[in-house]
Amino acid sequence: MNQGSTFVVSIFLARLLNPEDFGLVAMTMAFISIATVFIDMGFSVALIQSDSNTDKTYSSIFIFNIVAGATLTFLTFFAAPYIGDFYNSPQVTDLTRWLSLMFLFNSFNRVQNAILNKDLQIKSIVIRSFSASVISGVLGVMAAFYGLGVYSLVVQTLSYAFINTITLWSTTQWIPSLSFSYVEVKKLMGFSLYAFFERVITNIFIRLDVLLLAKLFSPLTVSFYTRASTLKEFVTKYSSSSIIKVLFPLLSKLKNDQKAYENVYFRMFSIIALLSYALTGVLYFLGSDIILLLFGKKWTATIPIFQILILSSCNIPLNSLMWNAMMSKGKARENFYFSNLKKIIGLIPFVIGYYFNDIKWFTVSWVVASFVDTVVNIFMLKSQLNLSIRRHFIELFMGFIPLVPSIFLFEWLGLNQLSMKLGYSVIFVLAFLMFSLLTKNQGLLYIMSMTKDLKEALRRKVMKKNIG
Repeated sequence: MNQGSTFVVSIFLARLLNPEDFGLVAMTMAFISIATVFIDMGFSVALIQSDSNTDKTYSSIFIFNIVAGATLTFLTFFAAPYIGDFYNSPQVTDLTRWLSLMFLFNSFNRVQNAILNKDLQIKSIVIRSFSASVISGVLGVMAAFYGLGVYSLVVQTLSYAFINTITLWSTTQWIPSLSFSYVEVKKLMGFSLYAFFERVITNIFIRLDVLLLAKLFSPLTVSFYTRASTLKEFVTKYSSSSIIKVLFPLLSKLKNDQKAYENVYFRMFSIIALLSYALTGVLYFLGSDIILLLFGKKWTATIPIFQILILSSCNIPLNSLMWNAMMSKGKARENFYFSNLKKIIGLIPFVIGYYFNDIKWFTVSWVVASFVDTVVNIFMLKSQLNLSIRRHFIELFMGFIPLVPSIFLFEWLGLNQLSMKLGYSVIFVLAFLMFSLLTKNQGLLYIMSMTKDLKEALRRKVMKKNIG
C-alpha cells in the first residue's frame, strides 16, 4: 500500500515537473539524508535491540533526539549557501533551507517508532505511514499542478514528515516525560555508537553517487540517474522492505535461541531471494516500456541506465537482510568493521566513473560491486553468527539459474513490441516458479503454505457467517 501510493504519486509528479527539478532535489537530499543519521545517533536501533529499556530510557533518548533535530535544522539552515556553492546552484541553497525542517519534524517520532517496532505493532505503523504518504502525495501533486515547480517536491517531503509524526503520536500510548538521564543514554552507547558510525558511512556511500555525479554532470543527467535508481529500488521495496521491518525486532527476540534464529533467518532469506530475483527479471524485460508509458518520452535517457542498475536489485534486499541479522545479535562493532571493508570495495565504481567520465561505466561497476558486497556479507555471517555459507549460496544460485539465461535469451531475441515483452515476462515468471517448485525452494513452499492457511481461514469465516 505504502509503496504503491508513492509510485502512483511519482507518476503524476514526473509528468507535471521537469527532470531537472528531480535532479535539484536529489542533489539537496544527498546532504539531508547523510545528516539525518545524527538525529538519534543509532539509539533507535539500540532501543529495539535492548531488553532493559525503562520509561526513563525512552524519555532520555526522546529529549536527546529533539535537541539533535533542532540543532541540525539550525546548522543546515545557515550552512545552505555552502551546499549551494558546492553544486554551483543558488536554487539548491533555498531547497536546503526548506528541507532542513525535516530534522526537526523527524526528531519527534524516532522513539515512538522504535517502541512500535519493538512491540511488533507493524500494522499501526503501516496504516499511519500509508495515510501520511497519500495525503502528502496529494499535496505535492496539487502544488505541482498549480505551478510551484520544484517546490512541490518540498511540499510533499515536508508534509509527509509532519503528518507521519502526528499520526505516530496518536498511535503509541507512551508519553515522554521531562526527565533526562545521561546514565540511560550511556547505557545504550556501546551499541548505538557503532550502529551510528556504520550508518553515517553507509549513508555517505549511498548518496555519494549523487554527490559526485552532480560535480561531474549536469542536474539533468543526475535526474535521469536518480529516476533509474528510484525505479530500481522498487525491487527492494516490494520484495523485502516490509519483511525486514518485522524481521529485525523478531530476530532480536530470538537472538538467544540459535536454532529458531536460523530457521527464521533462512526462511526469510529464501523468500526475499525468490521475490527479488523474479522482480528483477520482470523489470529488466519491461523497464523501457514502463518508463515511457508512465513518465513520458522526456525520461528516455533513463532507460539504458535503468537496465544496468536493475541487475543489482536482486542483491540489495539480501544485503539489507544480512545487515539486520548482524545487528539483531548485537554485533554492531563487528558490523562496523566489516562495513568499512565493503566501503573500500564500494569506492572502485567512483574511480572508474571519474576515469572514464561516463555514467554507464560507473553504473556497470556499481552493479559488480553489489555482487561482491553480497559475497563478503555471506562470509561475515559465517564468521560472526555461524550461518551456513552453503545454504546462502544455494539460495542465490536458485535465483541465478533461471534469471541469467532468461536475460541473455531476451537480448538475443531482440524483442521490441510490448505484447511480446509481456508474453516473455509471463513465461519467465512461470518458468521461475516451476524451477523453484521442482527444487523445493523453501521460500516458495512457505508462501504456498501461508496462502493455503489464509484460504482456509477465509473459508471458515464465510461458513461461520453463513451459519450465523
